[in-house]
Amino acid sequence: MQELEVTWARVLSVWWLIEWRAIAGGLVTGGAVGAVLGVAFAFTDWDSGRAGELELVFGGIVGLAWTFIATRMALRKQYRDFRIVLLPRDGAT
Repeated sequence: MQELEVTWARVLSVWWLIEWRAIAGGLVTGGAVGAVLGVAFAFTDWDSGRAGELELVFGGIVGLAWTFIATRMALRKQYRDFRIVLLPRDGAT
């Protein structure tokens, strides 16, 4: 199998896919989690200081999980002139 050179154009293609999907997905999932937690905290009469801390923790966990999903999408995508293939090293299974 022929290897292609790691050019800045290819790096930019992979980076951009991860970035925009992470940002867009983070906004959507963050908004949804924030809305659900906001409604839940409003009905349970939580202290707003503690609610903000919990929203930050939950938002961080959801954002991190979404970044892994966006990275997986980047690894599986067929780019214009290349695709990413994971191969075992010699002797590895």
